[in-house]
Amino acid sequence: MSFFNAGINPDRHKLNRRKISLLSQSILISILGVVAHSAYADEGQEDVQQLEAITVTASTTKKTVVAGGTLGARSDLETPFSTHTIDSKQIEEKQAKSLGKLFEEEAGVQAKGSTYGLRPDLLSVRGLTLDFVNGYKIDGHPFQMASVELPLELFEQVQLLKGATGFLYGMGSPGGTLNYISKKPTDSQTLSIAAGYSSDSIFSQHVDVGGHFGEDERFGYRFNAVNEKGEAYNGTDIDRKAVSLYLDAKLTPSLYWYAKGLYQQRNLEGGITSISIANAGSNAFSGTQLPKAISGRKDLTAYDSSYYNSLAWAASTGLTWQINDHWKLDSSYSHTLKRINSRDETLYLRNAQGDYNVSLRQFYRPTLQYDSVQLRLEGDFETGWLKHKIVAGLDYQEQSRDLNIGNSITGGQNHAYPETGPYPAGNLYDPSLDLTYDGDSPRQYFRISDWTTKSAYISDTLSVNDQWSLLLGIRKFDYKNDNYYVSGAKLSSYDQSPISPSAALLFTPRPDTTFYASYVEALEDGGTVGTTYENRDTQLDPIESKQYELGVKSEYQNWSLASALFRIEKGTGYANTQNYYVGDGVVRYDGLEASGRYRPIDGLTFNGSASWIDAEYTEAASEVIGKKPTAVAGFQGSLGVEKEVFAVSGLRVHGNINHVGKQYLNNANTIQTPSFETVNLGASYRVPLGERQLTYRAEINNLFDKKYWIASSNALAVGAPRTLSLNIRYDF
Repeated sequence: MSFFNAGINPDRHKLNRRKISLLSQSILISILGVVAHSAYADEGQEDVQQLEAITVTASTTKKTVVAGGTLGARSDLETPFSTHTIDSKQIEEKQAKSLGKLFEEEAGVQAKGSTYGLRPDLLSVRGLTLDFVNGYKIDGHPFQMASVELPLELFEQVQLLKGATGFLYGMGSPGGTLNYISKKPTDSQTLSIAAGYSSDSIFSQHVDVGGHFGEDERFGYRFNAVNEKGEAYNGTDIDRKAVSLYLDAKLTPSLYWYAKGLYQQRNLEGGITSISIANAGSNAFSGTQLPKAISGRKDLTAYDSSYYNSLAWAASTGLTWQINDHWKLDSSYSHTLKRINSRDETLYLRNAQGDYNVSLRQFYRPTLQYDSVQLRLEGDFETGWLKHKIVAGLDYQEQSRDLNIGNSITGGQNHAYPETGPYPAGNLYDPSLDLTYDGDSPRQYFRISDWTTKSAYISDTLSVNDQWSLLLGIRKFDYKNDNYYVSGAKLSSYDQSPISPSAALLFTPRPDTTFYASYVEALEDGGTVGTTYENRDTQLDPIESKQYELGVKSEYQNWSLASALFRIEKGTGYANTQNYYVGDGVVRYDGLEASGRYRPIDGLTFNGSASWIDAEYTEAASEVIGKKPTAVAGFQGSLGVEKEVFAVSGLRVHGNINHVGKQYLNNANTIQTPSFETVNLGASYRVPLGERQLTYRAEINNLFDKKYWIASSNALAVGAPRTLSLNIRYDF
């Protein structure tokens, strides 16, 4: 029995097709390797250099530049908030295609969904799930991320700004903001092709080409294309295609223009199952113990027609005017669209024995579009002995949301099947159900909401010398939200003008170390009250959260350290004793996080991170005051090592072990997931071919095939099993 396929149950529909796919695409990878070696004999190629990526390292010569929204672009040491940046080289080295893999070594950050199932976007930071409407950005512009996984191959960096970001980026959860930075034209001509394999039979190809041309190399381009197809470890078929193009031009010595676009079609068939731990109703969970975790290889698909297809595209353009040595003006416009067409399954877990009921739901064309305009002025000047660094700007965001018709009044969120009677029953440890869908899901949709957000902001970083600086900032919003019935009549409307301030004190005793204390707020949409409450259909005011943080960051030649002590007071909604749903609740998150890297000798690097979080409801319904919020690990830690094997030129190995602590699934704190550990190993081998390079990579995730549950609020996801990923890349 294969080491990587131990325990797998062959899918009843796909086995023969999988064998053919495995053979044909293995041949493709082999051919790529032969072609790459053959290319070594070709002459006359230019000396090609890869774009030097900005990385998080322990060196004082490379500084991570953070795109900090209203703070402008500044180094990580100048940013008075906790950040984490992963560049394209690290993405390639880890063969990362999911947020979970991307942030596996960053304690306090955990993926809550399944990359080959529902909600691959779910990411928890400091115990708080990122806001899928406002918490994700592409080059600083908003993108609605729910149930979408963006193609990491198309990005130069992924930057995580932890904590409340209301002043920096506008409306959003206090958990943080994830910003995807597009690949830009390279200084010199570059071309690479890559092919990969991952368990159980997924094959992928990637082309990356870029450079400059024209008089004085004034025009630039970068093009990426990705194809991925095959069967995942849980029986899901994936078919993913993505492309991106970035164009720029230096119109004058001081005026720079760019335009870029991204498109992805990602189709999944089978394996699209979410596991619900319901608190009440006919499908409620009974007891306080969870079933023993099942293997991530188990195909839970019950119906013969479950699928999840997503389409995403984003386009933007902008101008940068370097007015003089001290002032710069940026203007940009972005349009993004996300559309879903799905028929997925919800598995209602009933007890510790693994009994469940399963329903099917139909989403037809839920679509969300964003239009975003940004204008930002950055500059510096002096008033006597006081230095100022100013960032001021205007933002305009318009969002429209279409949803399928689930019922004749409000539209609901989905169309469930079966519509009447109990849902079909099964058990986690028995063979999966084999059901046929014969329903008639509505194929209609309607406009459910329009959101408009206008804001103006200004920040001033004042300093008297190179050691002390004070950041003061304020953002003024004009926020409007209209919600509609299926008929088009207005259901509710809201128009408010909140203010979000920020302040920070920074002390830099030497160029490689910064101490800081900061305060920032976050504003979230309050939402529309449900129909089961006395104040049904009421639009709540924006929910306000506050964050206090003390931190230190140091970056030396052979080591680096970052640590932060924080308190987040998150606003939350709850039903009061009169059954009115109100938004004046508070959940307090107290935490300490630390991360560091140490290089004792050349070629050997140790890294580690840890987070401790103590969270509880302080203002809420009486029955949950003092209880812990759901899906928050009290402790999370990671230890890793990277080694360059000098005895074998070009060989590097790496590995890490990650621990995630226990987490509650319900507000009553009666059901808890066990803690778990996973171990990952990887290696890369670079073969120089004259002026070119061939790179082989291998990655084993969950080395010991640990079975574990991933916790979220009143829900579970099945942890991924042991998987193997292989990749070969040729740089021309």
